[in-house]
Amino acid sequence: MAYVVVSSSISVPRIHPKSSLNKPIELDGFPTFYSADNQYLLPVNLWFNYLVNIRRSKNLNSAVRAIKRYWAFLEEHDLDWDVFPPSKFLRPTYRFRNDDLLAKARSGDIQFSTASLYMLHVIKFYEWCIANRMLLIDERSKPFEYEMIQVRNRGMMNHLNPHFVVTSTDLRIKVPKKSEIQSLNPLTKIEVELYAKELSAFGIEFVIQQLLQIHSGLRIEEACTFPLSLALEAYSQNTNIEVTIGPSNGVKTKYGKERKVELSSRLAAMMNSYANSIRRQKRLKGKQSPYLLVTKNGTPFSSNNVHQSFRRLKLKIQSQNKILFKHKTHDLRASYCTYRLASLLENGLQKDAVTQMMAWMGHNNEATLWKYVDFLERDNNIQKAVSLLDQILEEAVYE
Repeated sequence: MAYVVVSSSISVPRIHPKSSLNKPIELDGFPTFYSADNQYLLPVNLWFNYLVNIRRSKNLNSAVRAIKRYWAFLEEHDLDWDVFPPSKFLRPTYRFRNDDLLAKARSGDIQFSTASLYMLHVIKFYEWCIANRMLLIDERSKPFEYEMIQVRNRGMMNHLNPHFVVTSTDLRIKVPKKSEIQSLNPLTKIEVELYAKELSAFGIEFVIQQLLQIHSGLRIEEACTFPLSLALEAYSQNTNIEVTIGPSNGVKTKYGKERKVELSSRLAAMMNSYANSIRRQKRLKGKQSPYLLVTKNGTPFSSNNVHQSFRRLKLKIQSQNKILFKHKTHDLRASYCTYRLASLLENGLQKDAVTQMMAWMGHNNEATLWKYVDFLERDNNIQKAVSLLDQILEEAVYE
């Protein structure tokens, strides 16, 4: 199977114009691909070098996963990346789409949105190769066909121009549309119990990050960049508190928006204890960090760290309990909103509850929150368990 090595940054001497005054070109390291038989994959690596050093792409995680999966498919089926038979569906790109991505999406092994994203990365790779003459094609031998498709115009003047035409390829994967309620995927009562039980066995940094999502409704990046300054403050141990997050204290909120979020007294105490812990000091190795959560190397916690740990947590829940746990970290935020809204609605003040949750969640559109109201009206189990989230987390994690 193809494997990836993250190369180091290098200095490349300038050849033209030739002068002793010219400084060398500094190139950042990039994900470097090798085949299963240890061959340097030149076209792939040139593309990633372009993404890192020309495009200055910030996050290549999905592109790396997509190309690694594609190359593993090519190796497994003994296919060449640059050979395209006359029959369209014998070409490696179409076989990858149909035999791997679509097959796995239909079986539930991956999401359709993931399959669509991976296919898009493969298409972009081939487009770059063609544009830079790394791949020569003709009408009978090419990786895909371009086509024009109509897209519905959702802008303000859509009554005058209901559709517009865009260029796409015949390799695109359509993501099935979900109803607004189907798009919500909060954890059920049983899932919260199993989740909390397994979470308590993980490292304190991951536990705090997860609690900030499921107990305070933060997005993944907001939880990762929670500021040390807020955690160091001494709060009352009796009530929930509100704190402000946003660019003013280094939190990477969506659209750079400042907002208030609530913290339970137990979570605030846990964060304060960790902020002053020897464990955190050892991880920093004498350095300073404005963020509360740091890795064992002293670097700020990242979404990649969270996804890796959440994947292990998910597998542990499934193997220990013989169930499917079809959730992602963003579902923790949906769980918080669902159960917290149920708690507020218990008082019968629907409009005030929705307004308050909009503020805590950072939603601009009230319609987003009304989806949760509709969801609650259909789910009697959650209606009857308004304090469930607090109770389970208190018993399984905070003790």
